[in-house]
Amino acid sequence: MTETAAGAAARQVALELLLGKGDFPTRRFAAAADAAGLQGRDRGLARELVSGVIRRRRTLDALFKAYSDRRTVEPEVLWTLRLAVYQRFFLQNVPAYAAFDATLEAAKPRLGRALGFCNAVLRALDRDATRHERAEILEAAANRLDLDFASWEFGRAVFPDPDAEPTAYWAVSLSYPDVLVERWFEQAGAGKALARLRALNQAPPLTLRVNARRATAASVLEAFQNVGIGATQAPIPDALLLEDPPGEVSALPGFAEGLWSVQDLQGQEAVALAKPSAGEKVLDLCAAPGGKSFAAAERGAEVTACDVDAERLKLLDEDARRLGHPVSSHVISHGGKGVPSGEWDLVILDVPCSNTGVLGRRPEARWRFTLAELGRCVKEQKSIIKWALPAHVGSRTRVLWSTCSLEPEENGRGAERAARRAGLQVLETRSFEPDARRSGGFAAVLGRA
Repeated sequence: MTETAAGAAARQVALELLLGKGDFPTRRFAAAADAAGLQGRDRGLARELVSGVIRRRRTLDALFKAYSDRRTVEPEVLWTLRLAVYQRFFLQNVPAYAAFDATLEAAKPRLGRALGFCNAVLRALDRDATRHERAEILEAAANRLDLDFASWEFGRAVFPDPDAEPTAYWAVSLSYPDVLVERWFEQAGAGKALARLRALNQAPPLTLRVNARRATAASVLEAFQNVGIGATQAPIPDALLLEDPPGEVSALPGFAEGLWSVQDLQGQEAVALAKPSAGEKVLDLCAAPGGKSFAAAERGAEVTACDVDAERLKLLDEDARRLGHPVSSHVISHGGKGVPSGEWDLVILDVPCSNTGVLGRRPEARWRFTLAELGRCVKEQKSIIKWALPAHVGSRTRVLWSTCSLEPEENGRGAERAARRAGLQVLETRSFEPDARRSGGFAAVLGRA
């Protein structure tokens, strides 16, 4: 990401979103960027700043606190320092004057006399930092920040000692809650845990599922390439990857015509595991925003989509019309009232979860993770199982249990609970580990052997 003349507006929008209250900053981004008239590269810069600062805030705090004598700072100071440090050390080709001066200028009305403190901390940090081009994976060090494109070496320790406190080191240097890092190291082993942590610090490419009833992957790929948008064929049929799409999704070629919709690879593969086919009756009980409903409809299934969120269901209806899918939607209660009766071939339970498999796409989610929050999610899953199964399971019904989580309590154990309740067996499972192309998650098909 490079500096642009209008970068000041991008920084102003980012700072306002990070300091604002209400819904998550990433969800408020489009409205704020539109109001500021941000387009093209400046819109992309603002989006990167908001997502990146939220994602890497623990690392950012460690960096500037190593050069500060204050134990606590006001929110305005905290987010200003985070924003400036992120630009300087995590973005390529953003010079110190742009990262620091432009950010402090944007924050000046909020900082008052704290402006001098922020400037002093940032200059001290920058003077003590040496950049090295990254040629290989180096041994972890408490005074070095390792990124994909470079390493920054500091004159003092900025992170916990990786030998004395390895999980604390990785939690701070890669910016995750201690409890999540400890769980993954214990459950998955150091190698897999570190692969997860690194993969989920990158937003995966925008993943599209081509609407096979209206287009082919080749034709949509050609349409993107004709306007200079970098797109590649994904490793599964009817899926494309866009590395750095310009502007909003709705402005991309083929969106208005319903030639494709957005859905992560693991979501597409979960539906493929259940094998919905033409003429089958499918009940999607946690349907919004609709990706799995649409994937089943594109295979010719007759889909009934239910959700407790009326507003999100309206968006599902809009997408269904755009894609040309005759999906029947129903708002239901949290106890399952309002679900249509019927004989279903497939029931989809894309259940609420802790979101630990999609932390790359949802930067705020990592900071919500606690053992108590995990327990709350499992409790909600049990509630859904109680009213959904076996009430909507007939003699020929199979069930797709799906999450965007990496936690065993929500995945394999959840599928087993659902199978017992429905009087079914777990026939097939798939765990999806996050990597450069996909988010993580889990899917299981329940049925009769």
